[in-house]
Amino acid sequence: MIFEDWHTHNKMCHHAVGSIEDYITKAIKLKLRTIGISDHFPYEYLKNSSILIEEVPYQEYAMSLNEVDLYLSIIEKLKDKYKNRIQLRVAFEVDYFKSQESFLNLKINNSLNNLDYILGSVHTLHGKSKLFAFDDRRFLSMYKEYDSIDNIYLEYYHKLKDMITSEEFDFDVVSHFDLPKKYNKRAIDKELIINEAIKTLELVKKRDLTIEINTGGLRKKIKEQYPSLEIIEEMYELGIPILLGSDAHHPNEVGYKFKKMVKLVSRIGYNKLAHFYKRKRTFIEI
Repeated sequence: MIFEDWHTHNKMCHHAVGSIEDYITKAIKLKLRTIGISDHFPYEYLKNSSILIEEVPYQEYAMSLNEVDLYLSIIEKLKDKYKNRIQLRVAFEVDYFKSQESFLNLKINNSLNNLDYILGSVHTLHGKSKLFAFDDRRFLSMYKEYDSIDNIYLEYYHKLKDMITSEEFDFDVVSHFDLPKKYNKRAIDKELIINEAIKTLELVKKRDLTIEINTGGLRKKIKEQYPSLEIIEEMYELGIPILLGSDAHHPNEVGYKFKKMVKLVSRIGYNKLAHFYKRKRTFIEI
């Protein structure tokens, strides 16, 4: 079985451990064929926008804008160093903010020729009083502003749908599709939320995007991959392509539980995984 990890972070994002090279050497030890270096794109692009990004500790979530060139140059050097041992793919994980695409594109466009793929993500919601990172435990008190956890899910999927339908937001892979469950915050009205998830999946299919099977959730309180088995089954019925991502924030998390995930998606019916190079998608057999 060929394993490829498309979602990894490193110390340049200021909340992960280990250098880029540490993740590469770990992937080689695991005999992975490909590792994607996909650190968070700077939130600084929002500083002159209408988004009050200062309401969250964004400097702890991503590299700074003046580190982008260094990030890309380090990866290029490591590509050459390890070219006979593993394939390196270059990416950013980019957070989506509605109507701020022009600010993003102004900062990211110069890097696009270096990238093999882009992960599109949602980590923040606006809440009733201020912007907050719903997957940062320091903001769990903000959940009390909502009448129900279901409303967090609904706002999350609304923002995902805006991301997916945005003609100006350029990306390839939808990350951690049901992230609000991270702290074991399961939906109360399950039918309502799964229907909202299916509507979102239909938009993913229409745009011909890929969804990652993210094993990071198995290391969190929810103890379940993103997305849930039920959602993956819906993805299969719609014919949505998938790939694997560990969301590693430590080298030892590279390729986390990939054998388990391959067994799971194979039982559902998947027999191939997506692969990216220079923003073009191909497939490998499971």
